[in-house]
Amino acid sequence: MGLIKAAISSVSGSLADQWKEAMNCPTMDNTVILRRGTRMNQGKGSNTKGSPDIISNGSVILVEENTCMLTIDNGKITNIVTEPGSYTFSNSSAPSIFAGQIADSLKEVLTRFTFGGAASVQQKVVYINLMPLPGIPFGTSTPMPYFDPAYNTSIDLRFFGTFEIQVPDAEAAVKFYNQVASKGSAAGDMPVAEIFKSEQYKKEYMQAMMKSLNMLSNKGVRYSQISAYLDDLTSEAQEATKNNWVQRGFTITNVAMSAVTITDESKKLLGDRLKADTMLGGDVQRAMMAGSVARGIEAAAGNQGGAMMGFMGMNMAQQMGGNVLSGFGQAPDTFQAQQQQQAGLPQVAPPAAVSATPTASGNTWKCSCGAENPGKFCAECGSQKPEPVASTGWNCSCGVTNTGKFCNECGSPKPESNDWTCSCGVANTGKFCAECGKSRG
Repeated sequence: MGLIKAAISSVSGSLADQWKEAMNCPTMDNTVILRRGTRMNQGKGSNTKGSPDIISNGSVILVEENTCMLTIDNGKITNIVTEPGSYTFSNSSAPSIFAGQIADSLKEVLTRFTFGGAASVQQKVVYINLMPLPGIPFGTSTPMPYFDPAYNTSIDLRFFGTFEIQVPDAEAAVKFYNQVASKGSAAGDMPVAEIFKSEQYKKEYMQAMMKSLNMLSNKGVRYSQISAYLDDLTSEAQEATKNNWVQRGFTITNVAMSAVTITDESKKLLGDRLKADTMLGGDVQRAMMAGSVARGIEAAAGNQGGAMMGFMGMNMAQQMGGNVLSGFGQAPDTFQAQQQQQAGLPQVAPPAAVSATPTASGNTWKCSCGAENPGKFCAECGSQKPEPVASTGWNCSCGVTNTGKFCNECGSPKPESNDWTCSCGVANTGKFCAECGKSRG
């Protein structure tokens, strides 16, 4: 039950009159992967008395481009053809292969078929589409984990898109028919979508996608860049399905992503992580602190008690915060030091600590930030020149020595005296300070 290749000239408008039957493949677009052959000339010299499941001896079978034609006898493949043309079905010849280079294992498929010149119970012609078949949808029903190397944390992804498969050659077509199509619809026609209605295929594809995404993560691809690595994603998906889909006769040829999103929880996680990473950078810390100082100077200038009171408040805040301003200006950047250590760079010794106690040098004074200043305020950070501590105090009745107007221990007021020391450090006897003009109060 083989095939004899007929001359192309014999296929004409009068084909039905020359042959008992002529069979071809109906139109097969890229949504159909398999279609059963049909008779072209019903009622015009056809086998009207025979069974519709029998291919008459001498019938012509047409094969078009990009298809693999198989003749099936009682469930077994008897002929394999991928070369376009017309072929005569003959019960007197051995099974035929017109498929170019083909594996020996497929030749064994045909040699194992025993024929005696008579038709079996059922015969049919099927055509398998060898073109790429695109537009197969996929998507996540639940979020999938993805380790984003840019943020060094795992997030939950949702992704949607389509992929493309192909039965590439005759060998694959035989595998596809034996393992997939023969278990499909009885009519023989099989849309691509019918295959992927199976939960098994859906699960296998999503598993392949997860393996592929893990590969991208290992390459350092952040989630927002996944769509730019579709070639890598396709290659990995092919590799991941090699042991199941390729053995069934088809392979993934392309993957297209239409959307890659993350859950609201992951968005919040990345926002918090980005904020934390930003705060770790020493340059960012210093920039933020410099901005805070600038706003403080503006606020001091508009202070209701006068600019001097505003700057005094800033200085007090700085002292209470453990010299935060000077610390950001002088302390080594811990995050930068860690990065240098990991990269194997030489470590730079931190600068020597500057004493926070101002020291006079001629007519200038040294601020805690390290700047030398001639005036009452630091030109670098805006801190006020420290007030000298009064050399004399007064003894309270409770036995405690004090310098202010009230006792630090019991709160008793300082006894009245004609002599008093101004907050600027100058001793006075009148109602106003001879140095700064401040009232005795």
